[in-house]
Amino acid sequence: MPTSQQFPPIDSYDITALISSGTNSSQAIDLAGNALCGLFMPAAFTGAIIKITAATSSAGTYAIVQKDEVGGGDYAITATVGKFIPISNLGLLAGVRFITLVSSSNEAADRPITLAVRPV
Repeated sequence: MPTSQQFPPIDSYDITALISSGTNSSQAIDLAGNALCGLFMPAAFTGAIIKITAATSSAGTYAIVQKDEVGGGDYAITATVGKFIPISNLGLLAGVRFITLVSSSNEAADRPITLAVRPV
């Protein structure tokens, strides 16, 4: 019987969410069987808050992700420039494949945000 050490999960940092200059939302991001674990924020970022939206397909209708099942409001991340921001509730996006990141304001230039993900 294999042990967990024989098949360790491989963290990945090759998914980038780009919020283009003059906009506040990234393109659709395909998590493709990965869980979002955190965000590596660029050294310059205009918005103070990031929200996550989710959809059932890349071209679907995106809905803002809520904190919990009892209507606790939108899940919001305080955007700190040049920092790694962990996602404290890894189950938040369980079962979600397509997301976008939404800044609280339009970005003054292209802002690539590197996503830390790991296989589910």
